[in-house]
Amino acid sequence: MLKLRKATLAAVAVTGALFMSACSGGASNTEGSGASAETGGAELDHLTVASIDVGGTIPLLIGVDEGIFEKHGLEVETTMAPAFDGTLAAVMNGQADIGFAASPPMIRAMVKGAPIRTVAQTATIDEDETQANVLAADPNITGPADLAGRSVAVASLNDLASVGIRVAVAREGGDPDEVQFVEMPGPQRLPSLLENRVDTAIFIGAPGLIALQDERIHQVFQYTEALPSGSPLDVYFSQEGFIEENEDVLARFRSAMTEAAAFANENPDVVREYTRTLLSEVPDQLGVVDEMELTTYSTEIDPDALMELQDALVQYGGLEKTIPSEQYFSFENER
Repeated sequence: MLKLRKATLAAVAVTGALFMSACSGGASNTEGSGASAETGGAELDHLTVASIDVGGTIPLLIGVDEGIFEKHGLEVETTMAPAFDGTLAAVMNGQADIGFAASPPMIRAMVKGAPIRTVAQTATIDEDETQANVLAADPNITGPADLAGRSVAVASLNDLASVGIRVAVAREGGDPDEVQFVEMPGPQRLPSLLENRVDTAIFIGAPGLIALQDERIHQVFQYTEALPSGSPLDVYFSQEGFIEENEDVLARFRSAMTEAAAFANENPDVVREYTRTLLSEVPDQLGVVDEMELTTYSTEIDPDALMELQDALVQYGGLEKTIPSEQYFSFENER
């Protein structure tokens, strides 16, 4: 049986004043973080991790439930936020020591001055991904070039899917500036496709499998095909001050995450059970969990791929500048 999360964290807006406070005042750690806690007779270093209920956090949850963190001398408490803004705010204001992020919004936050760095990685972009779907109902839309002049429903205008689509359209000789992106919540996308209110739409994971059950819907391509394989996707970050003061603790956190990621890769049935728990509030998606291609978790970093991803974000995603890999990662691959 899966354990319940220990707390829920409300998302709060991150302001420039918060960034300036963190820059001038140093890291603000959760009470008890970095200090030892007595658990089962052994002294453990306590960490609070602000996470998000998405598949990328499954290794973290496995690490907690399987006692992997304890094996590495850590007591990890997880809190949940609905999005990156919440995990970033939690780390910046001292509610959490570590936060979860997808790499593009974290890069954007760093460019804006957030004093944060990656402390661990659990997943990378895979060009062979099969469930980062661009779907359509119009049979005349068969490839990336056909999206020029068409509308695409996405979660946000400069998210990873939007960037991947622009790159793919450009590679096939189309004009990426002619793609018309429409921000739209996930549940609205299939009805919008079927009612011809948008030409194409992004579906990730279970929603894509459900959409493809409708014979009127077909797959155009995977938006990850055009993105640099091996670039960071899901990462954990912390404030620079906390990183400087807790190198040993964070090294053990990474080792535990590596072990938890390997456990996840070797136990797909366990990962599917966690996936069912994450989808428990959308029961219509539970029926396709067994058909889903699972993420292959990876803690191996590729600095060159990170820079290629950022170049794509600059050219096609409105990113102002790139972040050097040594600034983005607070560590190197550990052999």
